[in-house]
Amino acid sequence: MRRSALLRAAFPVLICLAAVLWLVWGFLNTSGLLKSMLTLVAMMVAGLLARRSYLRQRPVDSQTEDGIYPPEGFTGPVLLVCGDTEGSFFAESACRTTAQGCYLNVGAVEHLSKFADRLLARESRMAGQLVVMFRCLPDLHEDEGVLRASLKSLRQQVKQLKGVSGYTPPVVLTGEFSGPEAPWIVVRGKTSLVCPTDEPAMLLDDWRLSAENVTRLPYLSHAMTMLQQVVMDELSKADRLCPAVTPFAVAVRSGAVKSLPEAVWPQWLFRHSKLLPPVVTASYPALWHFPDPLLPLLAPYAMPLQGGKTGRRVVIVLLLCALFAISLSVLNNQSLIGRIGSDLQRWYAIPMTHYAPKAQSLQALQQDALLLERWQRQGTPQRYDLGLYPGERLWLSVQQAIDTYVPPPPPPKPKVLPTIVRLDSMSLFDSGKYALKPGSTRLLVNSLVGIKAKPGWMIVVAGHTDNTGNSGLNQTLSRERAEAVRDWMRDTGDVPESCFAVQGYGESRPVATNDTPEGRALNRRVEISLVPQANACQLPGNPQTPSQDDDVAQNKMEK
Repeated sequence: MRRSALLRAAFPVLICLAAVLWLVWGFLNTSGLLKSMLTLVAMMVAGLLARRSYLRQRPVDSQTEDGIYPPEGFTGPVLLVCGDTEGSFFAESACRTTAQGCYLNVGAVEHLSKFADRLLARESRMAGQLVVMFRCLPDLHEDEGVLRASLKSLRQQVKQLKGVSGYTPPVVLTGEFSGPEAPWIVVRGKTSLVCPTDEPAMLLDDWRLSAENVTRLPYLSHAMTMLQQVVMDELSKADRLCPAVTPFAVAVRSGAVKSLPEAVWPQWLFRHSKLLPPVVTASYPALWHFPDPLLPLLAPYAMPLQGGKTGRRVVIVLLLCALFAISLSVLNNQSLIGRIGSDLQRWYAIPMTHYAPKAQSLQALQQDALLLERWQRQGTPQRYDLGLYPGERLWLSVQQAIDTYVPPPPPPKPKVLPTIVRLDSMSLFDSGKYALKPGSTRLLVNSLVGIKAKPGWMIVVAGHTDNTGNSGLNQTLSRERAEAVRDWMRDTGDVPESCFAVQGYGESRPVATNDTPEGRALNRRVEISLVPQANACQLPGNPQTPSQDDDVAQNKMEK
């Protein structure tokens, strides 16, 4: 029994816990630490709820033999009888069960919600079978205010009972009045049926036609009027705390009911009709007082429910988890669309000629494409799923953007600047002369290492002087010295003369001041430079062939 109670208490909680964990780990786009903390909190709350539900069930499980619980498997209406239940109404037992319904003695109206709570703690499906039966005996009330107070309490208990069971149970009102013996009259809507014992029910209008019922009619008519003006009036009054209660049906009878000396009913009857109820010396048998004709009317509206209040709560939790999951999936997909859309907007906003930022934007799009392709192969993360994932459209947009990329043109080849070898004229020539000194050959060899004529290169030899002397003579001297160096290079290196260009600048291009001996010494010079020139140094009859070591030689000379 204890194990079954524990399983009964824990099973709904475990279902809700599983739904919450599915929501947390499947759709929350947060850190693992926060998810772990939320999981721990959910498990602690689930444990507390399971313990609370188990503790609520234990007292009922320990009282299965107390006689106030319907038989196991009972599926008919369960009437919780409250109000005026004194006397012999439940003389034999606090529970009366028939084939069509079960009566349970609640006692005072104030006990109604607690009584129902204990029943539902054991069997939650009984929430749909519960019916509230308020028994009203005006002959036992000497103060109408006390009767109205019990009706106000009934409204409060019905409201609390809805919170306990999750449903508003049907409320039936039974009134028994002292007077001539009469069967139950059941009023349901605009239909009034008279239900004699062991006889078929008939309409009230047909029953009135019988002569033997003439003496009963005034009592029953005033009884129904009193119920309408006192009981129904109190149940339908506007109250912001407790909603009005509309009885499902009303059952009225008159008979041998003991009345108090100053009871409400005799005074009402005498005041409105000058009649007095008959004197009663002994009460009628108890079974007569149960309104069994109401049970067939209640059967379609009082049936077991699958799950009851607990089941409704589980369904509500599951629905809320599903709604939150859909909402989080929508937010996650919107975030994904916004992030990739921002990358696409940046891509289209950058001109293609802005190569550096365009390359950075391209890298971001390529990362987006790789992520979407991985999800296509390995499966979409659950937080983007539920049929809302727009990955295929996003991937197509990203790929279309990537395909529009135009790489930057190759960098231009560096401009080849002429390499200049500068020789001191005084080291090569005597003053005022243009013939090479006998010892200048070694200096020329050492200075001109690496200079070699190649197809496409021109050897430019330029002579310079200081400003001493006549400028015309200096111009001629500088050119003759340049020709002397050219002739030596041509004869020594076997370089065609077409590879040379000779220039004499005289004193026109000084590199230092001519006011000092040092500056004039620097200006007296011969400069040899290699300049690329198409078809230079090409022998007649030979096609031009590019040299593979042009760049290597050039780099060496630049060093």
